[in-house]
Amino acid sequence: MNPPLPRPPAALSAAVQRIKVTAREATQRCVDALGVAALASSSTSGREDLLAAQFELNRKQSAFAMVFNERLDDSVAAEMRRREGAPRPTTVGSSWQSLTLVDDREVEIQVSAERFAMTLQQTCEWELRELDALVAGLLHKPHTERAEGEVRNPLRPEVIGRAMVAACDAVSDRPSVRKAMAEQMARTLSDGMPALYGTIVQEL
Repeated sequence: MNPPLPRPPAALSAAVQRIKVTAREATQRCVDALGVAALASSSTSGREDLLAAQFELNRKQSAFAMVFNERLDDSVAAEMRRREGAPRPTTVGSSWQSLTLVDDREVEIQVSAERFAMTLQQTCEWELRELDALVAGLLHKPHTERAEGEVRNPLRPEVIGRAMVAACDAVSDRPSVRKAMAEQMARTLSDGMPALYGTIVQEL
């Protein structure tokens, strides 16, 4: 039986909830933005992908929110395990065998998440600097060594981007539609992140 997962501090839990609400609000704006982008598209295939993405996202907003929330919670729990020094879940076999089992789509999600993070880091540079310092102080355990296994900010853009792309995957199984949806969702979500990070910094 696995031990219970470490609980994040209340302030961090409140910040996670704010991110979930922001993502849910951005989803509806993204539905509208996909329609506008489709009208402006000069490519027939691109227009079809955008319209399909709009249709799928509009009818599966609850599925998007559920997967986004789950992935975000999983990431925060992983950071809490690192903070507590809990062992990571392991699989049978060698490290090389485990590596070969990594799904190719997970690699693609990570690449998309990093691209999303680069955009956010440019638009939220000062907010992220403050947030990183505050979260580090919130999660750091006194009398422990920080050099090895230092806890990273579980609210960093890469984590949010990974949850966002994974949620798009839950909405459509067509790669071109998922790509169009993820690109538009990244732009829509990015618009609200500076204000969101600023609010989280003030609350922390």
